[in-house]
Amino acid sequence: MNKAEQKKPEYLQQIETPRIAMLSTGEEVLFGDIVDTNASWLSAFLFENGFQMTTRLTVADSLDAISNGLTQLAKNHDVVIVNGGLGPTSDDMTAQAAALATNTELVLYDEWVVRMKQMFAKWQRPMPDSNIKQAMLPAGSRLIDNPRGTACGFSTQVGQATCYFTPGVPHEFKAMSQFILSDIKLQYCKVPDKQIHRIYTFGLSESGIANQIEALTKPDDVTLGYRSALPFIEVKVFYTKLTPAVEAFLLDVEQELTANTVSINQDIRDNTMALLKQHAKSLALFDYSTQGYLHHWISNSAENHQVAINSVNLPSQPCKVVLDTEIEQIESLYSQFSLEKSGSNGFLIKDTQQGGVQLSLLDQDKISSQCVEFKREYSFQARKVVISAIAVDMLRRSLDNKPVFADYGSVTRVASNVKKL
Repeated sequence: MNKAEQKKPEYLQQIETPRIAMLSTGEEVLFGDIVDTNASWLSAFLFENGFQMTTRLTVADSLDAISNGLTQLAKNHDVVIVNGGLGPTSDDMTAQAAALATNTELVLYDEWVVRMKQMFAKWQRPMPDSNIKQAMLPAGSRLIDNPRGTACGFSTQVGQATCYFTPGVPHEFKAMSQFILSDIKLQYCKVPDKQIHRIYTFGLSESGIANQIEALTKPDDVTLGYRSALPFIEVKVFYTKLTPAVEAFLLDVEQELTANTVSINQDIRDNTMALLKQHAKSLALFDYSTQGYLHHWISNSAENHQVAINSVNLPSQPCKVVLDTEIEQIESLYSQFSLEKSGSNGFLIKDTQQGGVQLSLLDQDKISSQCVEFKREYSFQARKVVISAIAVDMLRRSLDNKPVFADYGSVTRVASNVKKL
């Protein structure tokens, strides 16, 4: 055995950052039938907790492909996380492939059979015989609990690598990943935890943000990350300890981006719904433009913050830009659909004949209306996302006593009006 193949001393394992790989299985992922969201989620999840994925490999549902992929990754990595192929059907071959890679036999883990029977009893259904397969794991494996399904997770050593085997169902995989992270932290306890400061911006480009921030003096232990999710750019500042220098840098970044910041360390929807709750307000949406997308987009946050939303989705009827009569139209819609106006913020959103959109927000003492036009062609899907984001940002600004209108890179404001009631 050469030096590269020798097992690392325990103290080195605790100090060094592990090399982590992910092996995804399944033709549906390999051929692009579905997007491998588990892989992208895991990569971000690990990075935000101080670890970094170095390799990702996707293979088909083949015994040899999974076994060979696992063996190759185990040679060059300290940790391998395998995803998929733990179901009860004939094409679920991951446990068998793990046994092949470790030169062991599959054995029945009676404790998991008991667990599955308890699950099926709770669901008031008989357990099919095919589910027994999910308790057949490589001898010597350590079980990883799955509180949300029948696929049993497990871990085992393949060469020098600790390998974790997880189900492909996203919510089961994510729940199991919490345990895996804790286990990795026990093995590599000297890796410092990362702290993350998130700034959500709207109306700036990623390159524009980078130019602004990278001109600032950045402490050595700080790293920056950017995530684009139409129409927002999330700026992530990673650090290990909140020193005075780091704190000053965070304040500088916030100051640079303040005009376009919609939320800090919180999704804009949660931020806005929390403000509505704080003001004891409900929300009425009269939506001619997004076909219900706006209501859908904010509904979970509204429910979490116990904010009442009444939404009326109306067929698009492109209109002329007229800002002076919006109050009458909103009040008429309240009456037409028998909605309570007192204590409610009303939002009217409708398309214009010029291809833009008109947004009018009615609160207790004023109505704020603006018309915006898109700077380029958007698909309907992208268009309704941008419209919804502008609407929520208008509402947030109004509740926070800030100027209701802002400049966004994707649209041009062609008209606006604020009328006191």
